[in-house]
Amino acid sequence: MTDNAVIELLRKAVEQKAGRNMRTPKDFDFLSHCIFEDCHQMVSSSTLKRIWGYVQSDSTPRSSSLTPLAQYIGYTDWEDYVSKQEAAPSIADAQPSKKTHRWALILIPLALAALLLVFLHPSFSNTGDTPAVHQQTASGKRVLHKGEDFFRTIEEYLQLFGIEAGDTAYFRPIPNLKYVYVWGPEYGHPVWHNEGDSLQLMPTITEYWTPLPGVANQQSEKYIYLANEKLYYERMIKDELRITFMRDLTPNMYVFLGIYRMDRELSTPEKFVWRRVSDSLDLGLLDQLDLLRKD
Repeated sequence: MTDNAVIELLRKAVEQKAGRNMRTPKDFDFLSHCIFEDCHQMVSSSTLKRIWGYVQSDSTPRSSSLTPLAQYIGYTDWEDYVSKQEAAPSIADAQPSKKTHRWALILIPLALAALLLVFLHPSFSNTGDTPAVHQQTASGKRVLHKGEDFFRTIEEYLQLFGIEAGDTAYFRPIPNLKYVYVWGPEYGHPVWHNEGDSLQLMPTITEYWTPLPGVANQQSEKYIYLANEKLYYERMIKDELRITFMRDLTPNMYVFLGIYRMDRELSTPEKFVWRRVSDSLDLGLLDQLDLLRKD
C-alpha cells in the first residue's frame, strides 16, 4: 500500500470520527479543536489543509504532522497506523493477476523515482521535530508562522536572534532594537498566569503576578497591587513588542504565536492584556518591527 493510499485511509477515518468531511476552512478549524481536546496535541488548521490537499503543497506530510491524526483515531503514532494497515492486505493484494505483475514492472521504477525526488526536496532538510523553513526572504532569512514553528528548548529560538540563553532566557531584548523582546511565557503559569484562548492560539494573553501557590503568603494585597501597577506603567511607557514562543500550549514544546503588543484599552494596573499584532515574523525585516506600534 502506498503512502498516499495510507494517508487517504487516515483522512477518511479522521473525518468519520469527527463527524464531518473537510471541505471548508471552518471544518479544518473544527478538526484542529477536536484533536487538541482529545489528544492535547496542537495541529494547526493550515497544516490540516495541506494534509487534505485543500492547500497545495509540493511535499509529503511529515510523520510528526500525521501522528496526532493517528492518535486521534486510537493509534500510538503514525508508524503504528501504517504497520496496522500493511498487516491487513486486501484480497486483490493477496492474489495479484499476471496483468498486475506486468504493470508493476513498469510502475515500481517510476514510483521509486518519484519518491527519490520527494526526499530530495528542500522541505526534508530538517530531520528534527522543528518544522522546516516555510518561507524565505530574498536574503535567505527564515519566516516564522503562528502555530507552525515549534522548538524544544529556549536556546533553539533564541539563536534565531543571535541571543545566548541566560538566567532570564524566557524574556530577552533583541540587540539594537528598542523595547522589542523575545518572550517565552508558560501557558497557565502559576505565578504569571498567562491566560487566554488556547484553542484559538491565544489572540490575547493576559498576564498578572501573584505569589507562588503553596508558599506561605508573606506579601500583602497592597504589595501585589503596587508591584503589578509598577509593571503596568513601565510597559505602557515602553510600548513593548513581544515576539512570543509559548511553552506548554503544545506539550513539552515552545510554539511560535506571533508578535504581541499591550492592549491599552483592556489592560489595567492589575492585569496586562497582550494582543497579537502580527501572525508571522520575517527574520530578515526585524528593523521594521517598529511599524507595528503605529495605531
